Amino acid sequence: MTSIILELQELAANPNSDVEELLNKTYMVARKLKISKLINWCQNELSGYQTDDMPDYRKFYGQLKVLHPYTGQYIPFHVPDETKQLLTLIEFEPSIGVIRNLLLNNTNGFFEKTIPNEVRTWLIEAQETAIPFEPKIIFHKSDLMNIQSKIRNMILDWALTLEEEDFSEEGIQFSKTKKELAMTNQFNIQNMQGYVGNFSGGNIQQNIHDGIHIEKGNFDSLAEYLVKNGIPYSELSKLKIALNEDSPPINTKNFGNHVHNWIDDIVKKVSNRIIDIPITTITGLLTKAISKYYGLS
Repeated sequence: MTSIILELQELAANPNSDVEELLNKTYMVARKLKISKLINWCQNELSGYQTDDMPDYRKFYGQLKVLHPYTGQYIPFHVPDETKQLLTLIEFEPSIGVIRNLLLNNTNGFFEKTIPNEVRTWLIEAQETAIPFEPKIIFHKSDLMNIQSKIRNMILDWALTLEEEDFSEEGIQFSKTKKELAMTNQFNIQNMQGYVGNFSGGNIQQNIHDGIHIEKGNFDSLAEYLVKNGIPYSELSKLKIALNEDSPPINTKNFGNHVHNWIDDIVKKVSNRIIDIPITTITGLLTKAISKYYGLS
């Protein structure tokens, strides 16, 4: 009998696979192995999120623009950065089936997020023009495609872990021993590297306090950690110069100007999608890592 674990791997490794089918099969395996947190995650992905347990990969930022009434073009609308982040944060709740249909039926490459009436009114009044333009929050197909990609990658990592523990030797039924093993802490969802992100809690936090191996004053260990978390090699030489030019801070709130400017530059590049890291976690990631380098935490 064909191994369901190997089927999951094949589906997850195919960038054109139906993610809804992949999740349904993952849900079936999770039910058979009685992995409760994985069951809940599959249910949320298949039915849509109704709770605060939304993972980070479903949170992203749109773009605030106004629609020109005559040309039909979208024009960037500038507001203070703090306001912009509050307005443009998107927590995408719909099910993976809805996401699939949106991607299949969309022809212009982007979507519009509904703006609450009171916010829309404020944005119109803020323009201070006789004929204000209609404010819009735009996000792109790539944002939804990224959700699908993250799900595929997480399930692939998990299915490969199961194969390494010989779960793939069985078909679609699992022995009592395997079921007991799957319910142990070894297969707790929090321990699946690359599989979790944040599955519990409504606050956006990067789980980087565990497993960080950055030695005080050792730039190589800092660089290795940052590269593993998505910072391009090309940015590291700038950071090294900034660290050398600044005096060591006394706490995490008083990084030197050069380091502070480097962090701001990385955040801007993440916000503009030049660097592919979740905008909601980048500041915490950089602050924690550099603090470790300085020996502050």
